[in-house]
Amino acid sequence: MLVPVILAAGKGKRLKSEVPKPLVKIKGKPMIIHVLNKVSAFCESKCSIVVINPDFEKEFREVLDENTLLAYQNSPKGTADALKRSLHLIPDNSDILVMYSDLVLIAKGSLKSLVELHRNGDCDITFLSGITQEKFPYALVERNENGKVVSFEERKIPDFPPPWEFYIGPIIIKKEIVQEYIGQLVPNKETGEIYIADIVALALSDNKSVCGFSTSHKEEFLGINTPEDLQTAEKLLTD
Repeated sequence: MLVPVILAAGKGKRLKSEVPKPLVKIKGKPMIIHVLNKVSAFCESKCSIVVINPDFEKEFREVLDENTLLAYQNSPKGTADALKRSLHLIPDNSDILVMYSDLVLIAKGSLKSLVELHRNGDCDITFLSGITQEKFPYALVERNENGKVVSFEERKIPDFPPPWEFYIGPIIIKKEIVQEYIGQLVPNKETGEIYIADIVALALSDNKSVCGFSTSHKEEFLGINTPEDLQTAEKLLTD
């Protein structure tokens, strides 16, 4: 069973909004609703899980339906910590589709390809990436000459010429894989946080099956962090 987990505990201070970033509206709907609507077509689970800051539970309850379960991350300790907070709500032997609440421009076609690759490739982990000539502050993906993923490192600055492949955000991970590695993660020296990318790196070192689907649509890289990003998303977003 594929269970969606949406990471939505960020406050989004750079957006200068009176509400948490996931509740900021684009085309009349909160970002979190756009993301939930996208994943609903691919997940068998009747319930979605949203990880929030508990300070804003009332605001989230006002926009989420009864099929949405809430998990709580009290302080920003990283994406892997946020995922950890949801594990008690996820049935054993499930696949977890992790999404970020501000990645509203991820295409349904990309999600469909991601899910199909995960299932048909018998993968332990399957991530969405993009090929680009630009540097992004995302996890850098490296493959060997056969296309096999050999390195997955958070915030790594490329030491080779472009094009580069960066992990965008959506990722499917077997629950047992998360449970196997979550306790081994070491907080980043600069941020003090633990990241989902670190789970992927540990899985690679143990020769787990890590697969990646690369999108050709550059707009899918955009996370909504500034008022300018919000304006761009308003122009580009289609349902």
